[in-house]
Amino acid sequence: MHILINGIFWHQPNVGSGQYLHNLVRWLPRVAPEYRYTLLVPVAEKGSAVAPPEGVAVWELRTPFDGRNENLTKLWFEQIGVPMAARLIIAHHPTLVHIPYFAPPLHSPAPVITTVGDIIPLALPEYRGSAKVRAYMALVQRAVRQSAHLLTFSAFSKADIVARLEFPAAHVTPILLATDERYRPGDVVTARSAVAARYGLHEPFIYYVGGLDARKNLEVLVRAFARLRRRGATQAILAIAGRALGDDQRLFPNLDALIAELDIVDAVRRIDVPHADGPLLYQACTLFAFPSRYEGFGLPPLEAMACGAPVVASNASSLPEVVGDAALVVDPDDIEGWVEALGRALQNEDLRANLRVRSLEQAAHFTWRQTAAETVRVYARVAEEQT
Repeated sequence: MHILINGIFWHQPNVGSGQYLHNLVRWLPRVAPEYRYTLLVPVAEKGSAVAPPEGVAVWELRTPFDGRNENLTKLWFEQIGVPMAARLIIAHHPTLVHIPYFAPPLHSPAPVITTVGDIIPLALPEYRGSAKVRAYMALVQRAVRQSAHLLTFSAFSKADIVARLEFPAAHVTPILLATDERYRPGDVVTARSAVAARYGLHEPFIYYVGGLDARKNLEVLVRAFARLRRRGATQAILAIAGRALGDDQRLFPNLDALIAELDIVDAVRRIDVPHADGPLLYQACTLFAFPSRYEGFGLPPLEAMACGAPVVASNASSLPEVVGDAALVVDPDDIEGWVEALGRALQNEDLRANLRVRSLEQAAHFTWRQTAAETVRVYARVAEEQT
């Protein structure tokens, strides 16, 4: 069996879809070397090519729109380039096509397996975007119904997909993600010294990293933190990593204005954390907070737990599947609940120590080997269904 994988995110290893692609492609040949794997990638910009792992062939593909129109380049690659490559392979080998993000081709000569991590643009009105974005989503929504099977990252997302895309539940498989191997416990003293030197952050501090868009629910975290400070319950700092990716305040609420309104400017640090420093902040923080209302999986809490951080997280969407009983969980809209949970964790060293142990135990259940092995089982099932 030959597996053709859409590798459009191969040259973007730090974005979510790129991380998923890189880790999956790295592990597939290890767990199922009997299959052949070809990664179809756009022609790389100079200096951006990333070598594939052993056992994976790479085809570079040019489009008629290279260097002229980024959106048309992507659309042509997805809708014409991938089926064209599948047609060439299928002439010689039984073939499956894996699209590891929400953009399958409308027509394919080979069975398609599509990974749909979440359906945020369909589920949340504020994320539906411009007319062009909505037209693109209408196309991929129609195309995804032609897939032989869908993969997703949580039971929550499976239920959402089945309901909103009207896709048969028997042909949707949730496969949990894992963290990069660099997310692991480190020497806390060393990590805190490095974080103090680079970011001016000292214990105690609450850490958040992730998007700053509306569903991430930073307003509730900031308001809960402000109440804690006003009540004299903590002298901790709140460190928020990330920047708004747009100026539409419906999608990206003005966090700085809220911080100023609540008079906690001196207690909140807005920081930019390069990819390489991600583990350091998790290792050094007093606790990690993640108040999101909607996640297809929710990788930051898992990364934090893999580094041994105590975690306070929302109990919404997929997050209970990620954190299990290893975190304090709170309703995302319960500000007083967040005040109580954050205050309890900050004030109780024994509780934090217990949460650290549980974090590491929970994170150990998630491995890329397991993710790849479960993915291969779906490949085998789809191939069998086609015979």
